[in-house]
Amino acid sequence: MPSTTQEPYSLPGHDSLTLGYKILTVSNFKAAVMNNEQGPKLDPRCHPSPGIYRARELVEITSPLLESILQGLGSDDSTELLSPKVLVDGLAASLAVTGRESTLPLSYGRSDTSRREISEQAQKIGEALVCYARESIHNDSSKQTPIKLYSQCEGHLWTPQVAGLLLGPRSNAQLMQLYNEWLHRIILLRDALLPFENFAEVLLVIPPTSKHGLRDFEEPRKEFLLQCLTGRISQAAIVDVAKFFTARNLASGGYGIQYSQGLILPAFLSSSSSIHLLRHHPARLDDSQVDILFDYEHPVYFDAERSDLPKTNNSLPPGHWPPASLLALNPLVTKSSFGVHKANDPSRRVLKLGISLDGAQPFAIDIGQIARGHRYAYRCNSGEERKRPFQSDEAKEPVSQKATRNNSKINLLHVYDTAKILGLPGFVTTDGESRSDDLHLFMAKDPLIQMALLGKLYPENVILIDEDDDPDKALKVGKGFGGRLVVIQSKRRKCSE
Repeated sequence: MPSTTQEPYSLPGHDSLTLGYKILTVSNFKAAVMNNEQGPKLDPRCHPSPGIYRARELVEITSPLLESILQGLGSDDSTELLSPKVLVDGLAASLAVTGRESTLPLSYGRSDTSRREISEQAQKIGEALVCYARESIHNDSSKQTPIKLYSQCEGHLWTPQVAGLLLGPRSNAQLMQLYNEWLHRIILLRDALLPFENFAEVLLVIPPTSKHGLRDFEEPRKEFLLQCLTGRISQAAIVDVAKFFTARNLASGGYGIQYSQGLILPAFLSSSSSIHLLRHHPARLDDSQVDILFDYEHPVYFDAERSDLPKTNNSLPPGHWPPASLLALNPLVTKSSFGVHKANDPSRRVLKLGISLDGAQPFAIDIGQIARGHRYAYRCNSGEERKRPFQSDEAKEPVSQKATRNNSKINLLHVYDTAKILGLPGFVTTDGESRSDDLHLFMAKDPLIQMALLGKLYPENVILIDEDDDPDKALKVGKGFGGRLVVIQSKRRKCSE
């Protein structure tokens, strides 16, 4: 296990906020594949040995399969397409998210942020893996020891060029088996990397109990693809995929993990525009044990305590925005930190963001609930009028009524003192009598205050709007009924949906 340094790890995007201590992470790729000067020492089936690897290194470990194919095909005739290009282009077609050969052809609507993000992520990862595969081909494959193995047909379609090459006179049944195996393993790697925004940096663990390397991921992949292709992708499913090659013995659920090679936490905490993806950090928060699941303080949050918004003296009629008192309602964060709290299960922890505003008593907000609030928030997006139904992690069906367009004008603008709101018990929500054309405004130009509010406000009709936008935009998103909780964010923190 990597050692912890004494150097604090600054959370990317928030230089003043430390996330535990840095750890010294080292891939053992070279040790796993090299035996001094005797050349590669690999599993005869090209499975990675137990150890720590990055994506590029796992592609390199599979490359003898491809080189064995090229050796078997022999030299290309000057009139033929080059075999390496044909085979790698076939991989690119399989890793694409569109086209006949695509192995992850995701379609999505404008409101389906999870499927859109996974589709865009699959495209980025696929392009990177194809680049790694091209770079892994050695100029001289004549020294390659021929590999023989049986690979079951996984149903991945070949391009016509690949079919013409591998079904032609230069090929044989064994070369087709090798191509199926090479193709399938890199597809498995692509899908195992889907949760990680910084997929090229994440360190994947092949544990000593592994029998089939990347093929260990086959069943979890099938379960995840079923969700991808048939319905909305739950955040719990994304996190569970992330655990498989990091801390696969942890229980299902949660929103983040600590494992031997660092922390896996929601990417938005690092100022990312992503709503659903995760990010790897080479840091450790808790030295009491290695694998830890960061779980929600309130797994079923709609049963937790709530407080109604208090009355405010800062109520404005339409046309009076921004108010003269705006600066006084925009507090400063004077201190911030992360706090780890034990849960009933020894492998679980509750992680909280602690902030002090203008030197006042600190507030502690659950990171899990902040993550929920971030996912469930409605967004005013560059003038586009967009709605999406609220979706709960705990429920498969939307728990709010279907949104309908509301073209009414603002009735009143209610502006709140952020410190008073964060100090209320439980989640903060509007009462049942709040009008749908009432806007309840909260200043959050500081991104840490925005995070705190997203974890404090009941996540049902919360709207994010840029500081230079007209508040009228908030009437065009949301549930379509009930008071709207509008968090006014700095433009640089805008997360387009």
